[in-house]
Amino acid sequence: MLPVFRSIAYIAALSASTGACAFAQAAPADSPAPAPDSGATPIAYGYTFTPPAPSTGTPRFLSVELNSDHLRAGGPIAIRVSTTPDVVKVTTGNGKHSGTLTQSEPGVFTSESSLPHIGGFASVRIKLHFEATTADGTSISLDVPVSYR
Repeated sequence: MLPVFRSIAYIAALSASTGACAFAQAAPADSPAPAPDSGATPIAYGYTFTPPAPSTGTPRFLSVELNSDHLRAGGPIAIRVSTTPDVVKVTTGNGKHSGTLTQSEPGVFTSESSLPHIGGFASVRIKLHFEATTADGTSISLDVPVSYR
């Protein structure tokens, strides 16, 4: 694997790890949503990846939403993953370079972060790797294609 691709694969894991840390300090999922006039801006998910549905069974990924499919170094990344309700954990990344998304309701997991700078000016295609796990340990994975610059 080329060094640039190893570095880029690390991007998703690093952003998920930092996003997971930031969310660990966030308000619990059952706390009230901000009032409409509180100034909180809802996240705009501009890219939705919908995997083909398997014929039967769970767990399943229903969709992965990102703020964009054209990510940039130093820019934001917002992730919302929808799964079947039996999923209790979603991670993104690879091995020790992975992070856990925050569960906001059954079957919905989110994270927000800033992407690291890794150098280079070329835009490259990468795949963000996600794993969903149920309480009994059954897991599935999904790769979502994006470009990174």
